[in-house]
Amino acid sequence: MASSPPRILFVDFAPRPGGSIHSLALLLRHLPRDAFAPLALLAPTVAALPVWAEWGLPVVAYDAGQGQPAAAQPAGELTRRLRTSRAADRLRGHRLWGPVWQTGSLVRRLWARTRPTAAFIARLVEREGIDLLHLNDALPLAEPGIVAAWRTRRPAVVVARSFATLDPCHRFLSRLAAAGVFTSAVLQADHRRQGARFPRERIIPNAVDLTAYAQSADREGVRRELGLPPTAQLAVVVGRLMRRKGLHTFIRALAQVAPAWPSLYGLIVGEADPRESGLPAELQALAQALGVADRVCFTGYRADVPRLLLAADVLCFVPSDPEPFGRTVIEGMAAGLPVIVAANGALPELIGHGEAGLMVSPDDAAALATALTTLLADPVQAQTLAAAGRHRARTEFGIERQVAALTALYRECLERR
Repeated sequence: MASSPPRILFVDFAPRPGGSIHSLALLLRHLPRDAFAPLALLAPTVAALPVWAEWGLPVVAYDAGQGQPAAAQPAGELTRRLRTSRAADRLRGHRLWGPVWQTGSLVRRLWARTRPTAAFIARLVEREGIDLLHLNDALPLAEPGIVAAWRTRRPAVVVARSFATLDPCHRFLSRLAAAGVFTSAVLQADHRRQGARFPRERIIPNAVDLTAYAQSADREGVRRELGLPPTAQLAVVVGRLMRRKGLHTFIRALAQVAPAWPSLYGLIVGEADPRESGLPAELQALAQALGVADRVCFTGYRADVPRLLLAADVLCFVPSDPEPFGRTVIEGMAAGLPVIVAANGALPELIGHGEAGLMVSPDDAAALATALTTLLADPVQAQTLAAAGRHRARTEFGIERQVAALTALYRECLERR
């Protein structure tokens, strides 16, 4: 009689769909069910998405309070005021009282946040017969899962997919996990600089489903749908609208290029982040002030991003803050677009340090305008970069490659349990 496949608990408490949830969904969709039996533990809002039921994926909902501010009760407000006061700043910086303050904050966090969530996860692990935990977020956010895995003597694989400030507790917990996965080399280097050391470490980039980019480009249809001229050249930005994503820089660069290239239009694809709800109006006002309001198209959320990318001419992603990965870049490369990225974080890694795209300084609209002009004026260079990018997407960032690397790591951790 054949034994049942190992059960893996995938944990991600992101309160809304975003990069980590998108990556998790793609992984779970392609995870071989004959080799592993998945169970997802998600925030209630994400657990309610219909996609999980469509794929026949069992889901448990739990509100870990991730992304929520401190409680709004009077005691919570008083605590907030004390923590942000000048006296608190002096205590934190004091040679003797500083460590005491930090220890108190650590104990409070472990008791109030980590303890109840870790207890819930541990009970779920035991009840469901879980063999391994896949913790799908930054090391600090994986804290309850690591504690639960240690309590139940199960291996935990932490997929550290964002930059984070680590304290002594996080450094200690990294040694309790069975393995740490980083989406980029720069992310691994940052964790090591802060003292995190996992027993096993792998760099496994985020992935893209290449089949979504096998469709024919509908350039004419997309332009007609968006109300743009059929000859319009499209520079596209994809992602949730946030100030740190360099959208102001993109609009300013477009305004600089517009007089010489009347056929160039900017396409901004993505919904507003709830924490920055006023940003779309701010960006539209900037475009209006720079005289390019009729040259910038805001699409909002789109479920057909691959179709839009295949109809575009160049992808721009120039965030002001370092990115731990940059999924939109590999999506643009998969669509066969030349890409322009900010020279920070993991973005140079993604394009092979110039092999598959151009790099510009963050917050430098003039540099981005020059890069756009370069690609518009030299179609041969643009096509060369696009071909290199498509090759990198196929060989380095396909979902099959990511699944193979992760499943091999799962097996290694289970064998040495």
